[in-house]
Amino acid sequence: MGARGVVVAGILACCSGPRLAQAATEDPGKNDRRVEAELKVDKAEPIEDPIEEELGEDEDEEDDDADQQRTIVITASRTKERLSDTAVVTEVVTREQIEASGAENAAEILEEQPGVQITPGARGGAGGLGIRLLGLDPQHTLILVDGLRTTGRLNGVIDLTRFSSEGLRQVEVVKGPASVLYGSDAMGGVVNLITRDAEKPLAGEAHFAYGSRNTVDASGLVAIMRKRWRSRLSGGFHRTDGFDLDPSTETTNSPSGYTANVGHRTIVEPREGVKIAATTDYQQRDLQGVIEEGGGAVFDRRNFTRVIGASLTPEILWSAPARLRTRLHYSRFSDLALLDQRGDDDLDTLEQTVDQLIQALAQYDHMIGRHSLSAGIEGLVEFLETPRLPGGRRDRQRIALFLQDEWRIADNEVKARLVPGLRVDVDSLFGAYVMPRLALRVDPHPKWTFRASYGRGFRAPSFREMYLDFPNAAVGYIIRGDPNLDPETSWGGLGGIEWHPTPWLDVGAAAFHNRLRNLIYIDTSDAMGNWAYANIGVAKTQGIELSATARAKKILQLGASYTLTDSRDLILHKALPGRSLHQGSMVVSVKPPRIGTHINLRTKLFSSQLYYGEALEDTRTDPFATIDLRVSQRIWRYFDCFIGVDNILGAGDARYIPLAPRSFYGGVNARY
Repeated sequence: MGARGVVVAGILACCSGPRLAQAATEDPGKNDRRVEAELKVDKAEPIEDPIEEELGEDEDEEDDDADQQRTIVITASRTKERLSDTAVVTEVVTREQIEASGAENAAEILEEQPGVQITPGARGGAGGLGIRLLGLDPQHTLILVDGLRTTGRLNGVIDLTRFSSEGLRQVEVVKGPASVLYGSDAMGGVVNLITRDAEKPLAGEAHFAYGSRNTVDASGLVAIMRKRWRSRLSGGFHRTDGFDLDPSTETTNSPSGYTANVGHRTIVEPREGVKIAATTDYQQRDLQGVIEEGGGAVFDRRNFTRVIGASLTPEILWSAPARLRTRLHYSRFSDLALLDQRGDDDLDTLEQTVDQLIQALAQYDHMIGRHSLSAGIEGLVEFLETPRLPGGRRDRQRIALFLQDEWRIADNEVKARLVPGLRVDVDSLFGAYVMPRLALRVDPHPKWTFRASYGRGFRAPSFREMYLDFPNAAVGYIIRGDPNLDPETSWGGLGGIEWHPTPWLDVGAAAFHNRLRNLIYIDTSDAMGNWAYANIGVAKTQGIELSATARAKKILQLGASYTLTDSRDLILHKALPGRSLHQGSMVVSVKPPRIGTHINLRTKLFSSQLYYGEALEDTRTDPFATIDLRVSQRIWRYFDCFIGVDNILGAGDARYIPLAPRSFYGGVNARY
């Protein structure tokens, strides 16, 4: 859809056959088989990262209920549980769905999901693409990789195009306040990108695609699995010419450039009950675009970024059942930004920003009768270096304690689970905040499920909002940071009903409401252009989500959804900008038997969006729709080829909806 090509679009990541691409595959090892046995009697065992997706081999690919039973998730409760058992609604994009869509990065994976809106960052495409959940801005959604925080926000946005799809096993989305488990930024929800693990004794994949605007995507994966250890190495190269939707201006909508990345994961089991996982990853990007300021100045912008990450996860499993897991994670985001004014050098700038994050976690999980208890302590240290900071460097520390109990109230014909939780964060810059949440799940009948949750969320002010000054000499204003900012806070709830009348039909309905206070906006009341960040925002978001999925022996699958999102600024008494009141999506997947063909058609519809000009005058866009089509064909046991077209209708405009124009692509995959 529109995200493709906005920064580093491509065509397909490591597409493979249906059996390898199943959402869940059994993770070997004696410890995991013991956990499997416990889960089969409906005991919630704490999870490892990346999660194990399957409770056992099941040859009946036509049973979608079995898929639900096999798929294991972690994000909603921070412990391992079946997708079909979660008390908090969790949406999962499996590896099979990733491959069927041809998505090259996390932005393209998520843009097709119900109720999700992918939004551009800074002008010129420099900010990449962020995500809106429940009508909330990208800074209110926490992005995790294997349950660990990511760093490197630009203008409040974690660029989702940074995360290539070749190394992803599945993507989990939890909507609604999740600060009770994850702390700051999880006001609108959490997106957890789960990386792939070795699943066969020896496996290899290769992928190549070429498309519009000289878009090239090449990636590969090698995995080895032995009795006591397993290891995976993956990497890719992605480049594009970008695009410009309005040639009458100099500003480009998407930069040109390349991204190169490599990732590694190794798991060692030296003895029964002990598991050690280690991951490393590296990414390098070089992106170039053009920005035209209101005063007529034109700048060539170049961002050269490097991202380095490493984590170590020792884990001990006892037979209680109980599990102790410790994690240590380090990430470093470095961005060298050049602004080169055409025809002059008075406003030229060259700045390097380095954002480093150290995260340590210890979590203990224990079952006592009908209670599954999880308790943990988490510490964060963040360092930011940039010439715009007083002294050039700032740091902050945060320590948190969290506790959650999953209480199985009833477990017979009627199943009921109550999940209370509490987290306390103490930050060196703003003090302590308490985040409670209560979730309830009731299954009065095998065909009916009711879920509801309500909790508090918060977002700590960023270094940018507290300390950085942003002068814009070309236009004549300056935006100053305020070190006395308070965190943004919210209270929100999400409730839903699921109905499974037949094995081939699923229907769902949900409603949500969020009330936000102390939102950090730019106070532009100073007529001299001396502006500053301030806690002056109060807003609410509320709405409903409807969905239905129908299947015919996995030969044909139809999915449709509708979302109504009412987001309002309660100070200005206006709708929040950039949101569609109505949003719909549809997916049609056709896999004729025994011929190896897979046809995937996806469409998304948006009603008009409201935007404000300098005097807050209303500007409404026209409704629009995007349609993507992809066809793949198995040509031999180890090879398949594919062709596709994105944004068939050519939706989008340069000013408000900078979607990539119609794009064609094709390529080949090899799998062993």
